[in-house]
This record gives sequence, structure tokens and C-alpha cells, in this order.
Amino acid sequence: MVTHTEDYLEFFKIIGKSKRLPRTGWVREKIQDPESVAEHSFRVGVLAMTLSDKLGYKIDKLKLLKMSFVRGLGEVVTGDVVVERWDIIDVPKRDEKEQREKKGIRKIFEKIDQLDEYSLLFDEMINKVTVESKIFWQIDSFEMALQAFEYEKEQGKNLEEFFATVNLHIREPMLREMFDNLIKQRGKKKDNKI
Repeated sequence: MVTHTEDYLEFFKIIGKSKRLPRTGWVREKIQDPESVAEHSFRVGVLAMTLSDKLGYKIDKLKLLKMSFVRGLGEVVTGDVVVERWDIIDVPKRDEKEQREKKGIRKIFEKIDQLDEYSLLFDEMINKVTVESKIFWQIDSFEMALQAFEYEKEQGKNLEEFFATVNLHIREPMLREMFDNLIKQRGKKKDNKI
């Protein structure tokens, strides 16, 4: 297989944009120095890597890790669009975002001739048809709650909306237990005015 280094170089430059793309929900809440899409993807990847063997399911760890990184790559093209607040999902906006991200994934990965693999992976992730995709979205949500907890502590914000949204999505027992522990810590923080 002949590789075209110029195509890979262009691919990596495009991916680098995720390091400078702030997460929209945090910008909306006026968080100082909000995390980027790449920072979110990094911790989601570490969570996936370390938890995949502990969740009690037969999980393809590599697939889960790939989902962790592919998730943010479509946003490099579309931007980070918020489609859910509390328990309200803007379905037309979500569907449009998914279609735009899918086109973005196609545009990015066709540069390095890996379109089929990552386009199929993206579809699997969006459609939540496999154990990995269902677990991925719960890990992604848990990471958001963890980040909200840190921002509340560091910046004195009330980010209840993020916890309420995550509460709706986490079902996997180990993730649920960690989320519940995070909520307890959050309650103690408020009681002690830390």
C-alpha cells in the first residue's frame, strides 16, 4: 500500500483543530478556559481504556477507544453543537448535527483512505446498536459530569443542568455507582461551602 505523506500531514493538521475547539456547553455557561473537544476526547479515551475490562461485558476495547476519538473528529468540521438540555432533546437539530458530522468524518478519513472503517464506526456509535456504542455514550456522559464537578469546585458555578442530563443516561452499574458517588461529593461540597 502506497501512503501519501502529504495526505496524512493534512489529516493531522485537520485533527489538530480539535485542540482549539472549545466545548459549547461550557462556553455557554461562561466557564473560564473551557476544555476543548480534544481534551474531552482524551479523558473519555482514558476512561474507556481503564474501565472496558471492568464493566462485566465482553467489550472490544480497541473499538471503544476508537469511538472515544472519532466522536470529536466530526465536530472539527461542524463545531460542537449542543442538542440536549436537561431532558429535552432537539431532535431536528440532533439529526442535522449527526448528518453534518457524518459528512465531516467522511471528508476527514477519505484523505487517508480509511473512510470505510471510520464511517461504519461512526454510524455504529450514533445508532447505539452495539454494547460498545451504548457503553461509549455512558462514558462520554460520565466524563461531562466529572468535568462539571471540577468546574463547580474551581469556579463556583452551579452546573445542575449537566448532572441532570447525565443522570438520565447512565445505566451501567459501575458507571452509575461512580456517578452517584460524584453526586454525593457534590452535595458535601455544597454543605461545606468548599
